[in-house]
Amino acid sequence: MLPQTRLDKLPRMADFALWVTACETALWPAGTFWSAYCGNRDEAVEGVIEADPIAAAVRAMMAARTEWTGTASELLGALGEMAGERIAKSKSWPDSPRALAGRLRRAATFLRKIGIGIGFEREGRARTRIIHITTGPSSAPETEGVRPSASSAPSVNQPKLIPANGFVSQGLRTVSDDTDGSVGETGATVRANPLKTSIKTDADGADTNRPARSEPEKTGASAWRARL
Repeated sequence: MLPQTRLDKLPRMADFALWVTACETALWPAGTFWSAYCGNRDEAVEGVIEADPIAAAVRAMMAARTEWTGTASELLGALGEMAGERIAKSKSWPDSPRALAGRLRRAATFLRKIGIGIGFEREGRARTRIIHITTGPSSAPETEGVRPSASSAPSVNQPKLIPANGFVSQGLRTVSDDTDGSVGETGATVRANPLKTSIKTDADGADTNRPARSEPEKTGASAWRARL
């Protein structure tokens, strides 16, 4: 039954939902799995909202209205009145408008499931941050026509530079930098060794004509010479 199984909406675990829906008629009536799946999801969302005093206060405040707009300071005062003095003075309650904004962002996903949307905007020349709360149909996690995105094709013959050791790796082969900028066997240009330099000065040329070590002059008197 799996090739013929269709769902009106695909949840996050789309493959799992399709597989169980195709098999459920062997054990239960059709629609049993979907009912249990949505029920468990709703219970999880309800549990998160009940455990968060900010989310619970927002839901209580929006129960009697469809829209609220104001600053974080104004919302903190409105939610404090809705929650009560005991909860507003507890350690779980945000102590500043900035802390309230962070709590709202974390609770926005779960509030959206029950139809409460939270948006953050900036208005006026002063760019004052405004919080906009609206109510509407609940937003379920399912999305229509979920399809996996195609993976991007890997790059071909793309050398990888390893700056720590001066080697170029390509595929499973490695070319050393002994040739200082020449083309290796894999066709990748080898990075020159940063410790080698092609800059020469007159002093360097003079040094090359000097003996590697001091030698006594070939005279009758013994002598000793050293290059400083």
